Formats: sequence, C-alpha cells, structure tokens
Amino acid sequence: MNTMISALTLAITTMLTAVYTSLCHNWAALSVAILMACAIKVYVNSQKLTKFLLRKSKVSVAAAVLLGTFTPFCACGTMAVILGMLSTTLPWGPVMAFLTSSPLMSPNGFILIAGMISLRFAIALTAASLVIGLGSGFLTLLIEKKTNFLTNQNRFKDAPKPKLKAEPEPSCGCSGGQPDSKGSDHISVGKPGSSVLAKWKLDSFFSTLWTLGFRQILVNFAVFVAIGSLINLLIPSSIIQALFGGDHFWSVPLASVIGLPLYITTESSVPIIQSMLQSGASEGSMLAFIITGSATSAWVIAGLNTFMRKRAILLYVGFVLTGGILCGYLYNLFIALS
Repeated sequence: MNTMISALTLAITTMLTAVYTSLCHNWAALSVAILMACAIKVYVNSQKLTKFLLRKSKVSVAAAVLLGTFTPFCACGTMAVILGMLSTTLPWGPVMAFLTSSPLMSPNGFILIAGMISLRFAIALTAASLVIGLGSGFLTLLIEKKTNFLTNQNRFKDAPKPKLKAEPEPSCGCSGGQPDSKGSDHISVGKPGSSVLAKWKLDSFFSTLWTLGFRQILVNFAVFVAIGSLINLLIPSSIIQALFGGDHFWSVPLASVIGLPLYITTESSVPIIQSMLQSGASEGSMLAFIITGSATSAWVIAGLNTFMRKRAILLYVGFVLTGGILCGYLYNLFIALS
C-alpha cells in the first residue's frame, strides 16, 4: 500500500513539475500561438475567405489545399466548411484535398512547433500537409473521372442543401468569436465609450482568448505535457527507441496506426512528440503520428459519416494513413542524407 502511494505521489509530482517547467520554458511560443489563433478567429472572416476561394466548379485542388493548410481550421472547423462544399456542385477532388490538409497545419500551430520542437519539423509538417492535400485531391479527381467509386457518396445529394454561412456549432468546443447571421461578429453598442470595443472587437477577442486560448489550447497543452512526462517516467527510453527509433522500418507505420484512433490537435500533441523525441523516437515516426492523429479519430469519422458514405470515408482514411507513412519515411530519409 505504501509503495502504491509513493508511486502515485511520484507520478503526480512528476506531472506537475513537467507542466510548470514546460510553461516556464515555452511561454513565449505558446503565448504567440494562442494570440494568433484568437486574432485569426475574431478578425478573419473564415466564411468570406472560404466563399472567395471556393467558387463552385471553378475551385481548383490547389486552392482547396492552400485554404486548408494556411487557415486555422481544426477538425470540427474543417467539417463545417466541408458541409458547405458538399452542398454545392463541387467535385470530390477539392473536397478531399481540403479535408486531408486542413487539420494538419495552421499558422499558430507552425509557431508552436517551431518554438518547441524545431523549425525543420514545422516546415516538414507544412510540406506534408501540402503534399497529402495535393496528392489526395488529384488522385480523387482521377478516381471520380475513371470509375464510379465515389458515385452517390454524398449524403446531401437528395437532402436540402445547407447554406455555408449557416455554420453549425462545432462539437469539439472550438467556438469563440464566431460570426453572427449577418456574417460578421456582432457586438452590441449602447454605452458611452463602447465604440472602441466595437471597432476593435475587443470583447470578442477577450472572450475568445478565454474560451479558445485558455480553456482549450492552454488546458490541452498542460494535459499533454503531463501525459508526456508519464511516458518518460513509466516507459524506458530503450523501449521507445526500439519501437519508434529511426533504424527500424516499422517505426513509422506503427506511429501512424497508433495515431489513427486518437483525437489530437497540432498544438496539444506537441508536448507528447517532444517527450517521445527526447526518449529516442525518430522525427519521421512522430511526423506520421501527428498527421494521422490530427486528421482522424473516432468522433471525426462519426462526424464524417453524417454527410459522407462509407467508400468516401475509407478513401479519406486511406489517404491520411498512406500519406502519413510516406511522409514519415521521406522525412527520415531527408534527415539521414542531410
């Protein structure tokens, strides 16, 4: 009994110490990432941006990939945009391109990864997002043109088509600073001196800072730092090196498969990846882990099932898994040759 209490005390102390140390060391990168995420959420009208880049049948796969890679959509935000895309006459190519690239990278995620892991890893993940998005988009266009594999895979085909601006409330709690029915953040103005708040949307910004910045990004970051510290405490580095080391051909696909059922965001996964790298995991395997973990999970697949049918979902998962494995191997090869 005393041994169990001692072990539990050690685990809790280790986790709290790791969280405190990580916040002290990484507060600058984390702060910039949070402020950027909140600023984009409040001041960039994602609906207008989406409509500008997604113009019916004239949308290209490249535009969809750029939209997915360089906008701060998480998995649930991606679904909201996909709803609008599927309600138009868009082919499956741009839809799949956006769907595979969007959850992998965002401006704030790039800053956090570059600050905590390395600029090289952040660039690699950005490149992977572009490669997977472009590859899946053009392959999907080819599949749609040459086969009937994606015929009747859109559940909205015979259903009333939702308008893009009627964006559903995300189920993962990513709301904050969302536009109102008029397409812009609404701030009531009635009190003297409130014009500054209205002009700069400060009340929306501080509200988003609390809901998105602190309650989501910061809390998830702290939780995953704690999990990473437990990994280092409970799992010997020799085991991590044996499973995910760069010298083992199975390390990349193993990390990809482990990432598939998890729901992790780019920001929250950084502490775990950092811990695994410190214990001897290869960067390629961790790149594969973050790709599959960010783009797929049980709830994401359940969400996709509401507006996509089985073959389209299987194609999506296949693109993410294959892309994650290939990018992981290529990244390890790049590191070995550099």
